[in-house]
Amino acid sequence: MKRLLLLTGLLLGSTLLGQQIVVFAKGEFIVLDPGVAAPAPKDPGKAAFLSACRHDLAHPATFAAPFPLVAPPEWGKTVPGALGKLVFHDKFPGGFFVKVTLAGLAPKHRYILTLNGKPELAGNERLVDLVPGMEKERFFDFLKITTDEQGGYEATFGIALLSGPYDVRFYVKDNDDFKIVLYQDYFKFTVE
Repeated sequence: MKRLLLLTGLLLGSTLLGQQIVVFAKGEFIVLDPGVAAPAPKDPGKAAFLSACRHDLAHPATFAAPFPLVAPPEWGKTVPGALGKLVFHDKFPGGFFVKVTLAGLAPKHRYILTLNGKPELAGNERLVDLVPGMEKERFFDFLKITTDEQGGYEATFGIALLSGPYDVRFYVKDNDDFKIVLYQDYFKFTVE
């Protein structure tokens, strides 16, 4: 019952809490502090994306219906009690705008947040890395995170991506062994 109540709370919550992070590329990101102006990137495309993210954080557009994050069926590994959700904009200028909420993971532990494609689906060719051992499947490990003392994490991300439609998976991977602990199967969004 406690897990059901926690899941219900995660799925119904709609406020923008937690960190606000803009990811420009692998290893290149800024954490926005609501009270402090972050320096604007010199690249005009990155500056425009940062501006779009700031505008949405100040005046949030409507998110699509939430997608639950669940344990992978037969691959990856199960963390008992782990759950999460994604809410995102179906369309966003210059990238993917998403809020990630996680609970029940290992406390104070590192995880990797990933977008993963499939060769025959939209957007795969626009992700940055090839999956080892797979000829054409691509992915983007966009950020390493650390859970809090209760095994939770929450952040809103603007993730700069090339324009076009995407049909990808979302993974939460354990940083120690790279095994997937939570995921959302294929979902669609468009980068304008």
